[in-house]
Amino acid sequence: MTSWPHDLSKTAPAAAERTGTILKAALTAHGVTFLVVKPWRSLPGASLVTTAPGQPDVWIDAHSHTNGPAVSGYDVPLAGLFGISAVITDDFNTRHVHWDFTEAPAGITDPAAAADAMAADVAAHLHTYPSLTGAQWVTIASHPASRTEYREAVTVHGTWAHASSPTGYTTGPDLDTDRVWDAYQRRVADLTAETR
Repeated sequence: MTSWPHDLSKTAPAAAERTGTILKAALTAHGVTFLVVKPWRSLPGASLVTTAPGQPDVWIDAHSHTNGPAVSGYDVPLAGLFGISAVITDDFNTRHVHWDFTEAPAGITDPAAAADAMAADVAAHLHTYPSLTGAQWVTIASHPASRTEYREAVTVHGTWAHASSPTGYTTGPDLDTDRVWDAYQRRVADLTAETR
């Protein structure tokens, strides 16, 4: 019996006019290693997932809408292609590494160029985003009533900032410490104003 999630390797041939071959070729051209993963049996499609050591996974999907409902996965029909996304989830939050969606179905007219742009963004992300696993985070400021805190960690890539609370508020991690500090101060000011 196969355990889930598991790696898949079956991709429709290029002649089938689907996105799988195009996305794989673009990622390979940019030096990004990946697996094809279907995390749950109930999902209709599989995703491409990066395999960079020490890095959070980046999940890559294409989105297409033909005559039926919209479909998502890495190997969807080219007809009706309206989006390509690359999403990362780490210990801090979920965010887009690449987000390219059009307003209308079939809005992406050059799938190879769109796949190349996605692969370039993913490769750049994997090159610049260090693994923050094991980083020594230091609390710089905290707001006890809301349990919101602003923390920083110094790495070889620079000083990272992160603001969060157990209630789900999160900003960062980001190398733009001023932006995260401003977001933290706005949150504390808003919370202080609510209690008056």
